[in-house]
Amino acid sequence: DQLVSHARHADEIWAYQHLSPITLTSKKGLGGLTANSFISDLSLLGISSATINVCITHFMHLTPKAGDIEHLYGGKTYYMDEEYLNNTLDKVLLEATKKRNISVAAIILIDPASRSVDTGIGELLQHPDYSEGTYTMPNMTTLESVNCYAAALDFLARRYCRSDNRYGRISHWIMHNEVDGGLSWTNMGVKPVTIFSDTYIKSMRMCYNIVRQYDEHAEVFASFSHSWTDISNVGWYTSKDIVDLLNTYSRVEGDFQWAMAYHSYAQSLFNPCTWLDPDATYSMDTKYITFKNLEVLNKWALSKENKYKGTVKRSVWLSEAGVNSPTYSDEDFQKQAAGFAYAWKKINA
Repeated sequence: DQLVSHARHADEIWAYQHLSPITLTSKKGLGGLTANSFISDLSLLGISSATINVCITHFMHLTPKAGDIEHLYGGKTYYMDEEYLNNTLDKVLLEATKKRNISVAAIILIDPASRSVDTGIGELLQHPDYSEGTYTMPNMTTLESVNCYAAALDFLARRYCRSDNRYGRISHWIMHNEVDGGLSWTNMGVKPVTIFSDTYIKSMRMCYNIVRQYDEHAEVFASFSHSWTDISNVGWYTSKDIVDLLNTYSRVEGDFQWAMAYHSYAQSLFNPCTWLDPDATYSMDTKYITFKNLEVLNKWALSKENKYKGTVKRSVWLSEAGVNSPTYSDEDFQKQAAGFAYAWKKINA
């Protein structure tokens, strides 16, 4: 066999049901929803968006346990821990989406096998070249692993993209965490950025092709740290290299409505005076994008070459961001408050 063209994926995904999009009423959101006694803060804060961590390896089993839900996919049956889902995901998503119409994005994460509740699932989903780090890139190298990963995504979409909103709703899907820091956060060993990005884009597109069957408005987000053209840590990539590859793959393999989940921390996580960030400039090749130079992200999103099919602006969420107070002194608290006020003015502009 001889390869004569790029792969070509589906240009349109048919949705078998219609879910109305959740309209954002403000730019204010909250990161890392969890089930706790402060859930009423969701109303008091007046937020319209939020994120929630969804770690597949916390609830998925290869063999049934008491109280598990069966899920058949691709001719194989998998089992999901209903008690975990009820207490960890359903409870929060119902409070956020059914009671308050908050748009929630799920951050899809995969533990290495050593930390998975079912080691069989962990071994299937852990990338074979995983070497270190908090989470692993999903294993896309065998049919059995791909089917397992697709089954998990299909189960989540089937449960959390329902017209009756029975369990709460996931509106958008953030694929893994800070992939420019893949060695630490989405590990598949030490790889050239092209090889790493090829696998990452496969993971994004798999989620997109499955989820859009349930929700025609769902977007799949790529997750990046505040680096842009500079490498934040040894062994990391730059965000811009992966973003540029995403655009290239979209042009040659068929575009899909991916979006940007950016972590616009101050250049130093320990300095709340983000307006002083020395390497956050207004060049499109700036080393960092922080609160100081959000104009760069804005220009990126409004450029035709970065739009979905050249016409639809890709969403940009600052899905994880903040300013730190290095001590508990009044002076540092004042700087932290100033950093937040500065960031909010930048975002509103």
